[in-house]
Amino acid sequence: MRHEYATKPREQIAAILATERRYLSAAEIFERLEKAEAGVSLSTVYRTLERLREKGVATSRLDERGEATYLACEPSHHHHAICRVCGGVEDVPCEAIERFARSLHDERGFMLDGHTIEFFGRCKSCG
Repeated sequence: MRHEYATKPREQIAAILATERRYLSAAEIFERLEKAEAGVSLSTVYRTLERLREKGVATSRLDERGEATYLACEPSHHHHAICRVCGGVEDVPCEAIERFARSLHDERGFMLDGHTIEFFGRCKSCG
């Protein structure tokens, strides 16, 4: 997820997201930056995460406490399988969902213009 970022803090935030394959909150990212003595404010973390989401290189979701969390993500359409044990995320292409959308239109005349699906369970490592 290497892009031309105007500032070093933005690059650091993007790098943290790029190295993780799980959703992270702004607070978790801020904590890592503090440990690295990066000198980045929490408000910069929030603004940068929103900018990354708007650019389509990150996605967000609310965790079980209602806090926004973020994940580096390719802009191509896919879904996520999220491990309930370690929090790891795997991309899942879903051709079946596209077939379902076509059948919904053909059989009911309903034009699906968006959907969000997340799969939860245990990854291979957590068994």
